[in-house]
Amino acid sequence: MSDSSVTQLANAKHQHSAAHYEIEKWFYDYAENIEAVNIHYACTPLGEIPDWNSQRATRFLPLVEDRLRRKVLKLPARILDSNSGEFCGRYLLHHYFEIFADGDTHYSSLYTEEVLTGAGNLPVSGSAASKQTRAPDSDFNSASASAGNMLTTETLPPSVSKKKTTRSKAKKGK
Repeated sequence: MSDSSVTQLANAKHQHSAAHYEIEKWFYDYAENIEAVNIHYACTPLGEIPDWNSQRATRFLPLVEDRLRRKVLKLPARILDSNSGEFCGRYLLHHYFEIFADGDTHYSSLYTEEVLTGAGNLPVSGSAASKQTRAPDSDFNSASASAGNMLTTETLPPSVSKKKTTRSKAKKGK
């Protein structure tokens, strides 16, 4: 799969509420043998990179039309920026797609986009920053993507295909 084909096929719509920010992600099945697609994503302050092991959220993209998959992601209205000490309504959304086809798993390129929720910034004290919680309806149930330590390296998603080990040859023949 080429990088440009996924870029063109993943689209978004945005919607804001007081508790969270919704963004709709689409994926067009570029081949008939695609069985399922997940989206993996994380939010970070501007200029930071995600720690995929601790910050990632994963959602299944259901097939809603012929070859079209769509999911509304509920993002936080604000995230903690440990550099500025503020809860910010402007941050980065990092995401990639995990594509299951013919018993293999493939991964798209990593995409990063700026999110501007319109919620503005709120200053916080040091103790409030360590106790940050997510809105109950948010897809993120733990502390902010940046609430822990400073991130210095990025763990990229896998870029090569992996063969599923749990799928038997008998099931593949069905």
